[in-house]
Amino acid sequence: MATKKGAGKRSIVSFKDVQIAYLLDGISGVEKIVAGRKSAGAIIRKALRELKQQGRSVDALETYVGEKFGSGGRGRSMPNIGEERKYRAQQIKTGGAFLRLPLTPLGVKKGGSVRVRFESDRIVVVKA
Repeated sequence: MATKKGAGKRSIVSFKDVQIAYLLDGISGVEKIVAGRKSAGAIIRKALRELKQQGRSVDALETYVGEKFGSGGRGRSMPNIGEERKYRAQQIKTGGAFLRLPLTPLGVKKGGSVRVRFESDRIVVVKA
């Protein structure tokens, strides 16, 4: 009985694969190679670090990582435009309840400002 090899087999993508894809095809090559991967951010960040150490020009890759994967580390991944998420209210000691929301999808960076409108059943956050 003949079976197709590789049909259900997982393939591993290393940071070196990402480096090669970036050097050959730029961001589009990186997107192709990491499409559908859960740990893509960590792999791309490692490739970025290694390319920087080699003295390569990585401005486009740095921007891509910042937009798609945020600063990395802990927590949930950055939400995409149009994505809906549920957040739990937080409270510190005797203070009031509050939310911590990511602002990167709005294009707001540290020091940037937003306008917030409080309505009876929702809070609207708009880039200022």
